[in-house]
Amino acid sequence: MVAGSFLAAIGVIAVWELIETRVPGGGQPPVSIIGGSSTQQSTTQGSTTSTGSQQSTTQTTSKSSRSSTTTQQVPPGYFFVTGIGALAGKTYAYFNHPTQGLSMLVSVSGQWRAFSATCTHAPCTVGYSGSQIQCPCHGGSFDPTTGAVTGGPPPTRLPEFGVVVQNSNLYVSSSIIN
Repeated sequence: MVAGSFLAAIGVIAVWELIETRVPGGGQPPVSIIGGSSTQQSTTQGSTTSTGSQQSTTQTTSKSSRSSTTTQQVPPGYFFVTGIGALAGKTYAYFNHPTQGLSMLVSVSGQWRAFSATCTHAPCTVGYSGSQIQCPCHGGSFDPTTGAVTGGPPPTRLPEFGVVVQNSNLYVSSSIIN
């Protein structure tokens, strides 16, 4: 009975790891940015804190044996997602939007765009192929510059969020802009 429970636990862990490492849309694996940090950064990002309606982000950078801390203001109506260095060499990345859930960043001609990662046709996670955002469930596709439907059954465009890059940090708007 103990051995059976142990094997069942290993099976559950294996399935969980497969789900976590699955690459939506094929191609390069995305950076998973959850809670404003990424394990692929050499700069450690502190937590984003909220006081009333003002937010601030603390960024700590380690150099040799010294450490410096700076406080930067988050643009009003935006929240901190990641340091821009975590996105180097990537064309897309996923993050959790505080009100819209799983969302994605897409780099189009060097500019970052942010969209909901949930297809508007069915609750499937979309992926980025390099020229379009695609839904693997029913073949829907979206324009990566506007989120507009370019094919398949989705009835409406992907919800888009504003993106601001400030002081080497990327911020996304709290509300939908389209």
